[in-house]
Amino acid sequence: MHLNLLSFEPVSETTTINLYTEKVENSRPLIVYKDECPELWEHYPEVLGEYKSLYCSFSNEEEVCCGDKFSVTINLNNAPRFALHYFRYLLYTYFLGRVSAVSYDFVDGIEVWVKAPQQPNSRYTEFHKYLLNPQYKRISNGFELLLSYNGISRALNMPVTELNDIDQTILGLVILNGELSKFKYLTPKQKQNIEKTYPVLNTALNRVLNITENRYINSNKYKTTLSHLNTFCKQHLFTEELNQLSITKEFITVPEENIDKVSGSSKDLLFAGDSKHMKPFDGMKEFGPYQPPTNNHVQFFFIYQKEDLHHVKIYHDIFSKGLIKTYKDYNTGKEMPFKAFKSLSEYIKQPYSTEPNSSIAFTSLNTAVTEIKQALATKPMVKGCTYVAIYISPLNRNDQASEHYGVYFQIKELLLDKGITSQVIYKERHNDEFFSFHLPNIEIALLAKIGGIPWRLNSTPKNDLIVGVGAFRSESIGKRYVGSAFSFTKEGLFENLDCYRDNDLDHLVSDIRKALMHYVVENEKAERLIIHYYKTMRKKDSQRISDMLFRLGLQIPVIIVTINKTESDDVFGFNPEAEDLMPISGTIVRFDKSQFLLFNSAKYNEGFKNDKGKKDYHFPIKIKINSVSESYNITMPIARELLDQVYQFSRMYWKSVSQQNLPITIKYPEMVAEIVPHFSDAELPQFGKSNLWFL
Repeated sequence: MHLNLLSFEPVSETTTINLYTEKVENSRPLIVYKDECPELWEHYPEVLGEYKSLYCSFSNEEEVCCGDKFSVTINLNNAPRFALHYFRYLLYTYFLGRVSAVSYDFVDGIEVWVKAPQQPNSRYTEFHKYLLNPQYKRISNGFELLLSYNGISRALNMPVTELNDIDQTILGLVILNGELSKFKYLTPKQKQNIEKTYPVLNTALNRVLNITENRYINSNKYKTTLSHLNTFCKQHLFTEELNQLSITKEFITVPEENIDKVSGSSKDLLFAGDSKHMKPFDGMKEFGPYQPPTNNHVQFFFIYQKEDLHHVKIYHDIFSKGLIKTYKDYNTGKEMPFKAFKSLSEYIKQPYSTEPNSSIAFTSLNTAVTEIKQALATKPMVKGCTYVAIYISPLNRNDQASEHYGVYFQIKELLLDKGITSQVIYKERHNDEFFSFHLPNIEIALLAKIGGIPWRLNSTPKNDLIVGVGAFRSESIGKRYVGSAFSFTKEGLFENLDCYRDNDLDHLVSDIRKALMHYVVENEKAERLIIHYYKTMRKKDSQRISDMLFRLGLQIPVIIVTINKTESDDVFGFNPEAEDLMPISGTIVRFDKSQFLLFNSAKYNEGFKNDKGKKDYHFPIKIKINSVSESYNITMPIARELLDQVYQFSRMYWKSVSQQNLPITIKYPEMVAEIVPHFSDAELPQFGKSNLWFL
């Protein structure tokens, strides 16, 4: 197993810099602490006695530093924190002018843009993006250079001075003199070259300029990424010009003691009759769902645009009779029918029942919300009956540029207000050649929405209360919303959720308290509170949770499991001995004291393929585990147990039969947080807190 890290050493072990006692107001110089050059403090005890740190700058010290000046030689091996800043400076100055653009990212990593060899369009230029970040002893015994590939970005081949008819607030990054900057933060000095400032294309700018975003098919992310990294190394890192750092020419091999795997039972799922299978698609096909809905009174009805009635009839036939296709009999030359997929009743073990004249038809998307609202107001509803609306949408949900894009959310909200769960299907979906693979996903989601259990975990976990918190930033309203899944049973079954604004910590603490009280009633006692969180939780936030537990009289450990909501595109591992380079699913790599990579894919063995005969090349997810309780130590066996939980929860995704890389503790809340901001009051109706309507 290799990681995308390169070992390196500075050619010179020391560097001489000037340190200052003061900094210029509103500037951001580098801080050098007393323990990084103790000799200076020892030499000037009377002058520096009151100072715990001094200031410096590698490039423009006159603009950011002031006060008394001292020259000092620092041993880079004895001051690794300072050394990393110095190495970033060396790399930045090396790449400036050598590549198309360079900048620091939000954590001071160096982002490098290299012009792509092939350019598909004369209106813009495409760049391959790389991130370089020096680090220290995360996997080896010395300095390491993290090198990652961050995909493709495009810049317009036209300066901002020629974009006279657009709202300049939509401009984001720009390229100026080989550096990336945000347009709104350009200084008067930078604007002296405004006619040579080129905007980086973003969604809003693409829409205004009528530029279509390119979608590149990546058959194997591991091979593609490694190919880009190797090319970059040969052209830019393994060169004589980079003469201040000595970089090894092979990626770091992970020590065997840093590699582990999830338990074998973590890959098993239970279906009907407690039958086990690793693959949801095959498990459902061979055994059927773990548990059909408990309510025997379920009614389905359609919502559709009047001109799409023929699509409704097609879907009605598919659900009632199954997906019927034909093949050509070469003996007779006739087209012969066969059932390509089961009926809804056969697949989810729940009768597909529709009442005559119960569906709702609207005239157009302009009047859809008003007409549906009126129809729902007069729709007779029997107490105790579970109602399911199947909305045959005339608009593809991905068509965000449409003026009717918001209708989908408004219809969802109307139905939730009436206590009706729903399933949205694009009207033309049945014409897709792969519809027989989409149909199981639709029917599994329907089963979950009416209270059934497609499959459950094959495990007997501890009495842990597991709470998931995910988030989604709505670009349309410019705010982040948090979805909280409260909570999950020991078997990984969903119980309830909520959604609120990002900074509403009071709501979060209150919901955890309610979940704990409910859990105690159902399970007598929770041994641990485990929070799957979408970002690093601030200490003051976790302290609020600990204080709440103390007030409840619960002396239980609180563990924060931080899970990157996107696949790890910085640190990733690859197996050079595997033909596809992807490690086996369930592989764990420890690359820092409390940080791990979890490879979470459908590759359970070499040569494994998914149900379409293809592989899903998921990168690993990056996980950080911390105990809020000082007395509770996260040992490796405990960490492995917690990673097992993350892996298992990724198996409980009921929107698809395909393996997911993110656990539902993060994914489900994120899905809710993406939708709820579009509701009228940006709040989730009560029914929506206990139903999987968002699948």
